[in-house]
Amino acid sequence: MSETVLDRIIACLIDALDYNPDAVVAPVALLWPDEDAQWCQAMARIGERVPVVCLGEFAPSARRGPAYWIRCVVARTVDAGLGDRPPVVYLPGVSRSQLRAVEDCPRNLAPIAELQYRSQWFSNPHDRDWSVRALLAEREHGLGLSVGRDTETKAMLGDALPRLLGQPMDRLAARVLDAAFFRDLIEPDPVGSLLGWLDDPGSLPARLDRAQWTAFVQTCKADYGFDPNGDGEVTAARKLARRRGKWALAWERFAEVPEHWPGIYELLARTGPGGLLVEDTDSWPQVNTGAEDGLRAQLAAFQALTPDKARSEVALLDAEHSPRRSTVWGKLDKAPLAFALEQLTSLALLTAQPLASGDLAQMVADYETRGWRADDAALRALAAVDTSADWSGVCSAVLAMYRTWLEAGAKALLSLIGPTAGGYRPGPPASTSPGTVTVFVDGLRLDVAHRLADRLAGAGLGVEVGTSLAALPTVTHTAKAALVPVADAALRAGPKLCAANSNGAAAEIDVLRSLMAANGVQVLLGSDTGDPSGTGWTEAGTLDESGHRTGARLAQFLDGDVEGIAGRIRGLLDAGWARVDVVTDHGWILLPRGMEKVELPVATTAAKKGRCARLKPGASVDAPTVPWFWDPEVRIAVASGITCFEANKSYEHGGVSPQECFVPRMTVTLGDAGRARGRPEILAVKWLNLLCRVEVDGVGDGVVVDLRAMPGDPRTSIAEAAQEAVGAGRISLIVPDEAHQGEGAFVVLVGADGKVLAQRDVTVGSNR
Repeated sequence: MSETVLDRIIACLIDALDYNPDAVVAPVALLWPDEDAQWCQAMARIGERVPVVCLGEFAPSARRGPAYWIRCVVARTVDAGLGDRPPVVYLPGVSRSQLRAVEDCPRNLAPIAELQYRSQWFSNPHDRDWSVRALLAEREHGLGLSVGRDTETKAMLGDALPRLLGQPMDRLAARVLDAAFFRDLIEPDPVGSLLGWLDDPGSLPARLDRAQWTAFVQTCKADYGFDPNGDGEVTAARKLARRRGKWALAWERFAEVPEHWPGIYELLARTGPGGLLVEDTDSWPQVNTGAEDGLRAQLAAFQALTPDKARSEVALLDAEHSPRRSTVWGKLDKAPLAFALEQLTSLALLTAQPLASGDLAQMVADYETRGWRADDAALRALAAVDTSADWSGVCSAVLAMYRTWLEAGAKALLSLIGPTAGGYRPGPPASTSPGTVTVFVDGLRLDVAHRLADRLAGAGLGVEVGTSLAALPTVTHTAKAALVPVADAALRAGPKLCAANSNGAAAEIDVLRSLMAANGVQVLLGSDTGDPSGTGWTEAGTLDESGHRTGARLAQFLDGDVEGIAGRIRGLLDAGWARVDVVTDHGWILLPRGMEKVELPVATTAAKKGRCARLKPGASVDAPTVPWFWDPEVRIAVASGITCFEANKSYEHGGVSPQECFVPRMTVTLGDAGRARGRPEILAVKWLNLLCRVEVDGVGDGVVVDLRAMPGDPRTSIAEAAQEAVGAGRISLIVPDEAHQGEGAFVVLVGADGKVLAQRDVTVGSNR
């Protein structure tokens, strides 16, 4: 049996008795004040595990009595059968403050007032009584569970507490304990009990008393046609999978939130259909596993396909496997390749046409509206899988469609700007306007910037995303120096690929910070927020570092880095900055299995990176060249297309391609909803057919999540019902009308006053 809530509470009590024997004497008791008497219904169970005496009417057989009796018990002049351990002195209706004010202590408590000097307190870190909710929710000193904060949940906690004590901690850790959960504990429904038994057949009898277990067995015989004692869980699992009669309702309940009953997946996987005819194929995890195995082999074969053939094959595979995304196994993340296929389908559509290449402005416009989405789809396809076998298959499919499109864009851009980079004008340095702080993110590619924008917009912030050009070559030593807000002529051409100050010192980080400070710009390190009335510069994120370290596996770590960058931006706005500008030095190319290496004679170069090199004066090379941003007379060799001057590089920058050169410029402000207290956020939205799963955070009482055609008009709701959200967690919304499939809509967080606190635009039924 796993650890229960009661086990953890007992552990908290034992920890509270801990003391330093080198500094103090051993405590004689643990004082547990409970002014609201919230723990009364649990005390009998707790007293079975640790010695407890309670303040109250004299009943020594129940270990209850007045203060003078308790004093005698603690002094061991009265034997209450407590053994040698210091007792827990439970004080219902008494607050800690009543005992601490010795002179004003009520007469009925006076005999035990002095115990506080020889005892430990069982109270929360803020010197308040442990309420039931506080002890359950407090992470460091309590149980660390997620407990709803609404009035109904708080009202039901006391009644539910006796049943909650026996609940396994590992089954509570991943869910919100709300009013609905406590209602089920107090009045177990037949379907919930049945699924709970299938989830963990051994624990349900232990959690039910004799009458409840008898009723459960009778219900199973009468309504579900099996006997839990005689037929066992294998028989029940096969009946559940067949979905006949009332079993259909049980399956429907399971399928709504299968993560609540993880043991059922294991049971079905272990059981199998046996000799029965498999009529409901999506009931069996083995069928899904077989489909994943077949899809994995088909994706691996993409390495032999032409791009056009790969795109047509992806469409066929998606038509076959897309239904699995809305099955139970899709909800349980047991169909990663089916979800990767969704992104591969987007990649096929987006790469079917090359980027517009009539002129530079046309290409930039096409990339900032359409092209970045192809990069995003490739990354999301890779991020959908974990195992090496799945990764290999998805890599084959990505490369089959993405490589030629990527190379065509790079060669087209180089052709447009030519060896003189004609018409190519990098974006301006960061702003020095008062009230503006610039956040520099090394390697913030445009597709990742849009992820960041979605994250910030979901928090109710105002976000604008534009595009500019990176300085050439697209490496940090060149392009970052072009962005820092320094005085005119403070930087010039320096050694290798670096800018330099007026003394010729390479513009490394310390030099750049000194020049910014001299220009009146605050350089904010770490979590510093500075003076919001001035101008600031700070840096966030480890995108480029992670890319160079992990290569193509960067796709699986992006969201964590985006979260960190978003947190830094929110912190600056909270500190009072009116505007946050987000800039970057370059993007990057990410190509699973690496780029083709091309040779560049070492003797011709003064400095070399993966996709660029500074040539020595007069050097002649076969590689294309562009002028250096800091000195147009210096020639920079760039690797053509998506090749590289170094071997085995799957992540690199420094060359000429839309991915490296067309960089984002973002502006973030509080926005109307962002100024609301609490900053509710939409963290993520995931569609499973017409079921929309929304992850939220920072949500207070009375906030609901809804799906609307028009965000501000509740009459345009397309959800079966809006759902209340509290704190952090996941909410499921159902669109009952299939006619809305593929339509645009908005996920909204709406306050108790009807105002929209946060919103995100979505396409019904699609994660593209």
